[in-house]
Amino acid sequence: MSGRKPLVLGDLAEAEGDVTQNRWVGARSARALEASLGFHAGRLSDGWWVLLLKERLKPADFDFAGITLRSGGRLGLPARDPAADRARTHVSDQILAERGPAGYADLQASALAGVTEKGEDRIVKVIPVTPHSEAMAPADQYPMGGGGLQWTLRRPCSFLVALQVDAQGIARIPGFSCFLGESATYDDRARIARYLMEA
Repeated sequence: MSGRKPLVLGDLAEAEGDVTQNRWVGARSARALEASLGFHAGRLSDGWWVLLLKERLKPADFDFAGITLRSGGRLGLPARDPAADRARTHVSDQILAERGPAGYADLQASALAGVTEKGEDRIVKVIPVTPHSEAMAPADQYPMGGGGLQWTLRRPCSFLVALQVDAQGIARIPGFSCFLGESATYDDRARIARYLMEA
C-alpha cells in the first residue's frame, strides 16, 4: 500500500482500479478469497482490506474487465512474460470494437442497473497488504479466479473501509473482531457477511 494514504477502519477512503461484487468476497478465508478473485496462493497471508463503494457510479466511471477467470481483464490465459501478458487484448477493447462507443455506454448503463447499494451485488474492492510484485510472472501471480464480475474504475471513488483482516486471520469490523480462517465459526462468519451487506 505504498503511496496510499493509510486505511482506517470505519473511515471513507478513495480508491480506483479493479473491483468486483460482494458475492465474490464476503466473509471468506484468505485461501477461499484468493481462489475467488484470482490471487496466487499466499497473496493474502499478510492480510487484506475490504472496501465498500459508497457512491453511485455512472457509465463513464468504469471499464469492463470481464470476470475473475480472466487475469487483468484480458482475454486468454496470463503469460509468463510481462510484456506478452500486457499484449493480450483487453475485454473493454474487444467490446468497443464489437459495439462501438454508443453500444459500450449502453452496456455499461445496463450493467449498472444490476448493481445494488447494499447486499451481495454491491461493488467492493479488496486491497491485499502484500502488493503486486514485478518480480513474479503474471501467470503465477494471477491465476484464474472463480468467475466473478470484474470492473476497472477510471477515477478515485468513495469507499467505506469496512473490513480489515490481519496476518493471523483476525477480522475486524467496527465494534467486532473474530477469527476468519478456515475454522471460523458460522456465527462469526455470518456476522461479518451481514455487515458487508448492510454497512
